[in-house]
Amino acid sequence: MLQQILKDMYVDPELLAELDETQKQTLFCRMREEQVRRWSIWDHNESIKPAYPKRQKNNKKVQWMLDANGDPWTWIMGEHKDDKTIEQIIEEEAREAARLQAEHETEQLRLKVESELMAMLESKAKTQFNPPENKYSHATEEIYCSVEDLNTRNAKKPCVTTQPIRGALKELSFNKVSERVRNWEQRVMEERTSEIYNKMKNKKEEEERQAEEADKKQEIVWREQKQKAKEVELQIRQIARQAREEHRRSLLNTTEKSSNVMFVSNSSKPPSKKAVVEWFRAKEIPRRAGFEKDKNAIATWFHGLITRQEAEILLNNEPMGSFLVRLSERIWGYAITYKDHECCKHYLVDASNGHYQFLGTNQISHNTLSELVNYHRKMPITKTGEELLLRPCNRRTNLPPFVFQGLLKT
Repeated sequence: MLQQILKDMYVDPELLAELDETQKQTLFCRMREEQVRRWSIWDHNESIKPAYPKRQKNNKKVQWMLDANGDPWTWIMGEHKDDKTIEQIIEEEAREAARLQAEHETEQLRLKVESELMAMLESKAKTQFNPPENKYSHATEEIYCSVEDLNTRNAKKPCVTTQPIRGALKELSFNKVSERVRNWEQRVMEERTSEIYNKMKNKKEEEERQAEEADKKQEIVWREQKQKAKEVELQIRQIARQAREEHRRSLLNTTEKSSNVMFVSNSSKPPSKKAVVEWFRAKEIPRRAGFEKDKNAIATWFHGLITRQEAEILLNNEPMGSFLVRLSERIWGYAITYKDHECCKHYLVDASNGHYQFLGTNQISHNTLSELVNYHRKMPITKTGEELLLRPCNRRTNLPPFVFQGLLKT
């Protein structure tokens, strides 16, 4: 029983249930030893086998075609002037496939028609060379003839064998039929080739048309999805913009309302340059914005209403720490343009709440614009950038900025 178990490496569950724990452990150890023994034999047999089977020698060789320089000759499809385009190659393959199919169909039809024609011609030839004889004409004629007349008639009558004539006529008829069949076969094959090729061409054009229509439909779906995504993005931006405006308004105090002012300063953005000039003349000049502190002179760093690009051009050749102050067209306030290492930085100053402070939360508020500028001559605008307003960028002309036109004596 043990030998059978070790041979099959299998124990009947009923037999295993009758064994106690000691017998089960012993049986397990014996089966494990048998597994190790079998594996050792297999490993030994594998170790004595050659690593790689010996390859049979053959006389096959590969010889490359060489070009004029002695290098392997290469050909890149499409570079030579005589190379065919992919469209021409596909057309030739389609015509060849149509020709082979038409040739096969024509061969089958030719065999069928040729057999029918040969049967018809043989039947006609038999009828032509074997006319029905009058059974009674010779017998009646021989009755009224003498013996000498019969002998004379038989001597004059030539002995003609009809078999060679029939064979020649049959061969001639066969040659004519074969020639006609070949001409007919050529004509049918050409017509059938053209017909099959046109069907293949029409099928390909239909597939291309369907693929093009599918692409157009996919393009329409893609454009609709893109448009919907843009609309959603615009809605998200609008919501974010409204949230920012509401947050900014919550931080600002109630703005003063004046009946003689021709602009509306409670909007988030000035509507035009004219509105900025009117706002500055009506509200900021009385607060001495753009003037030197404790002096009745326009500050050298104030350039009035100039664009962002014009400010960067003015500071292009200035050293680091140079700055200028200009009116902003984005908010009711100002913009400080600062020359850093390799670029210019722009900081917005909000002046819509009666004080001057940078946009954002937890910003220090100043009573005048010159006070804000003087404060940041010693204290950096940001802790990370350490931007100090060290050197004002003077105006290129002695004339005051445009926003003061008509208000000051020159």
